[in-house]
Parts: sequence; structure tokens; C-alpha cells
Amino acid sequence: MGRAGPAVTAAASVPAEPGRESARGRSFVYRAARGDGSLETGRVSADSSEAAAAILVARGLFTLDLRPVSRGSGSSRLSPAAAGEGLRILASLLETGIPLGRALATFEELAPPVWRVTVPTARASLRAGRTFATALDEANLGLTPLVLGIIRAGEASGTLAGAASRAADYMEAQAATRAALRAALAYPALLAGASVASLGLLVGIVLPRFASLLAEMGQAAPPTTRVVLGAANFLHRAALPFLIFAAVSAVVWRAWTVTVSGALRWAEILLSVPLLGRIRASAVASRASTALAALLESGVPMASALAITARTAGDAAIERRLLAARERVVQGSRLSGALQAECAVTPAIVRFVRAGEESGRLATMLERAARIEAERADRLTRGAVRVIEPTLIVTFGGVIALVAAALLQAMYSVRVAP
Repeated sequence: MGRAGPAVTAAASVPAEPGRESARGRSFVYRAARGDGSLETGRVSADSSEAAAAILVARGLFTLDLRPVSRGSGSSRLSPAAAGEGLRILASLLETGIPLGRALATFEELAPPVWRVTVPTARASLRAGRTFATALDEANLGLTPLVLGIIRAGEASGTLAGAASRAADYMEAQAATRAALRAALAYPALLAGASVASLGLLVGIVLPRFASLLAEMGQAAPPTTRVVLGAANFLHRAALPFLIFAAVSAVVWRAWTVTVSGALRWAEILLSVPLLGRIRASAVASRASTALAALLESGVPMASALAITARTAGDAAIERRLLAARERVVQGSRLSGALQAECAVTPAIVRFVRAGEESGRLATMLERAARIEAERADRLTRGAVRVIEPTLIVTFGGVIALVAAALLQAMYSVRVAP
């Protein structure tokens, strides 16, 4: 009886296209025979099915079945909060000094459920001689290249516990940012939804019934009521064409932004919007600074750290600028000068980077700059929300007042015949 071997992932390292994911993530499920006749099943990542088959042949396997895995198949995508929680638990276990194998055995009992189901795969990969970063990649958790890069660098330098802690810090900061943004936008969204529902009830049901009542009694509706009903009828007739137009526009926009040039152009447009651009620039710069600091502190070389940071920036325009800055650094430029020349980060971060280069504490200064930019983005976001809230209140309050006035006029205009 043949036994199934552990899942395996291998692929050549290729640079990611700006605004696009690397082909590194394309997975294939295989079933193959070993030289002794036993069977092995698992997963391999490659650019194409031909490349995956070549990888298996190089391992001395005879491929019996090789099928691509659809996107998301078998994947337990981690949210930033879940990723940070799992990495923090793992870092705490490793900091006690116990071996990685025993730490994973304990981690399987303590980890969040989405992590727990992948621990056996990771432990099997470790027993097969692969690194912990490769084991996490094979577990198909959807961890970012940044997290895997930090873990890989920590393994190489013998500081895996510290690397896991830095990766946890990064993911927890990501989760905190998302939670703060959701909390800031929750009240305006609730206010807008409640106001739209109230207007729909008044304009769509109450006022038309009063208008019908007046018509049955042979009385004309007041001017305000006629204006509101006319606007409501116009919106009702225009709703379907507007929805069709919006759907078509969304499809066209999506098709445009999935292209490299479209994603780059859209990112540039967002960065040029007065307030939104400042918030986005600060948020992306903070994320990039945090990532670069964590990678450098873990021992990743500058050129590789900049490449990984660019891929995890989350903005096609900033990604392109960071890659251009990387080329300048490779050619001998200082990091601060390269970042400033390409406008890859905010001026404040450039000054912190220059101070870090002069003091020899680049990673520390990058972390401080990231905190300052994160606070600035949060402050700008909360300021914008503070403007949005009264604007919504005044706008919807005025419209509801107009509808209420129309309703009252319709009620008072009813004259009962003697």
C-alpha cells in the first residue's frame, strides 16, 4: 500500500510585475510514483503545468496525475487579526527556547481554528527537511510575501522567535488600522442608511397615498407636495437606467484596473485627490516603512527588502516608485536619496531615513517614521469623518424636513365636503 507524502511547494523566484501578483502562487495537486514504487501526493507551485511536471521529474518522481488548483481552493485565508494572533502565540512559544517541532505541537492546541488545520501540513514539511517559511507557504494560509520574508530571514540568522514577533507586530498593526477605519465609518454609514430608509418610506408610500386621497376627493395637491412627488417619480423612472449604467461602469472599471497600466493610472489618480491622496500616501508610506524596518531588522539585504516592501505596499503607484528607488540603491545611491528622488514615501519618512543612515539605526528610525505617518493618516481620516457626519445630518435633515412639510401641507389641504 503506497503512502501519501507531504505537500511540496517549489518554484523559481521571479520578480513581480508592478500591480500584479507573481505567478509563484499558482498551485498544482499531483499524484506521483517514487522509484521504489510507492505513491506520493501533494501540492507544487510553478509558473505552468509543464514547469510543475519538470520539478517533479527533477525530484525523481513519475507523474501520474497533475491538476491545477482553482484560486482559493483548499486555502484558509487569514485576516490580519488572525494572522497576528497566530504569529504572536508562535513567537511566545519560541521565545521560551523550546525546539520548533515541540512549539508547533503546542501551537496546534493554542492556535486559532484557521491556523490549527494547517499545522499538520507544516509539521510534515519540517520533517521532510524544508524550512519553516517554506512550511508556512505550503500550508496555503495566504500569508503575505512580507511575513514569509521576515520568517525566512529569521531562520537564516537564528532569530526565528524575534522574526515571528516582528511579523506579528506588522499584522497586528494592519488589523488595528482596519478596525479603526471601520469604526470611524460605521456611524456615517448607519446614518446614511437610516436616512435613505426613512425617505423611501415617506416618499414611496406615505405621500403617494395622500396624493391619491386628494385626487379621489377632487382636490389638487399643494405645490410642495407636487414638487416632491415629481422628484420621486423622476428618481423612480431613472433608477433602472442608473443601475444599469453603474453596473456597466463597474465592469469596465474593474477590467481597466486589473491591467498593469490601468492599476497604475488609477493609483496615481487616487493619490492626486486632495484629501484622499494625503490619507492614502500617509497610510501606504507607514505600511511600507513598517515592512522595510521589519525586514532590515531580520537581516534581509536592502535590495531584497525593498523588492518585498514594494510588493506589499498595496498601491501600484507606490510599488512602482519603490522599485525604481531600489534600482537607484542597487546602483549605489543612498536609500534616503533614492526614496526622495522617486517620491516613493512622504518627506517626513525621507528625513527619518536620512537620520537613520547617519546614526546607523535605520530600522529604528523607519519604525518611528511609520508610527508618525500612521497617526497622521488616522488623524486625517477622523477629521474627514467629522466633516462627513454633520454634512450628512444637514443634507438628509433638510430633505426629510422638505418631505415632512409636503406631507403636512397635503394633510391640511384635505377638505371634507359638507
